[in-house]
Amino acid sequence: MKVIFLKDVPGQGKKGEVKEVSEGYGSNFLIPKGFAQVATKQIQDKVAKETREGQAKQAKAEAKSNALKKDLEKRTFTVRLKVGDKGQIFGGIKDTKVIDAINNKMNTRFDKSALDMPHGIKTIGAHQATIKLGQGMKATITINIEPLT
Repeated sequence: MKVIFLKDVPGQGKKGEVKEVSEGYGSNFLIPKGFAQVATKQIQDKVAKETREGQAKQAKAEAKSNALKKDLEKRTFTVRLKVGDKGQIFGGIKDTKVIDAINNKMNTRFDKSALDMPHGIKTIGAHQATIKLGQGMKATITINIEPLT
């Protein structure tokens, strides 16, 4: 029996794959559970179309993330806060202040969990951090810390 997989089945096949399986396995397990359908020409065409649409959507999202990455990396985000007499920052910079600066400047909606500052920022000046954009993509951003005047 030739079936087309509608979902990934570990050890058997991946979504969209056409495979020959035993009659009993196909008609008693895969088809009733919704993991596969009999591989007719219409079903194969439908699954191929869905696969192409999914790939196009993913490519579009990837291109959007890539454009956002380039835009983020060419900008500098400024955070202003109170400092001591000698220019020291009390307690370091919080992720939320940096995310707010990015969201305000870029008109985006990043969550503070997207920001990765491996070391706490405790000095005035330019610092590097990474921000997760999705699709496994990250952007390295520049954060400029300035004293309030």
